[in-house]
Amino acid sequence: MTTESIKLELIVWINHLKDNKLLTKLLSLKEVSTPPQKPGRKAGWGKSIFLYVAPDFDDTPEGFEDYMPA
Repeated sequence: MTTESIKLELIVWINHLKDNKLLTKLLSLKEVSTPPQKPGRKAGWGKSIFLYVAPDFDDTPEGFEDYMPA
């Protein structure tokens, strides 16, 4: 049996379940096997990281002129 067919069979089986106790048990098994999610990014979290940006920051570095679009 392939992984896809096993997953499909399990999905169909879970879909036909009527026993709430068994469904709750399956849900707790899913929660145990799922790693916790990382917290999302927040706007402004890095505002104190860069204290100085050189005035020539956006200039093309010497020797890279050939690689820049015309």
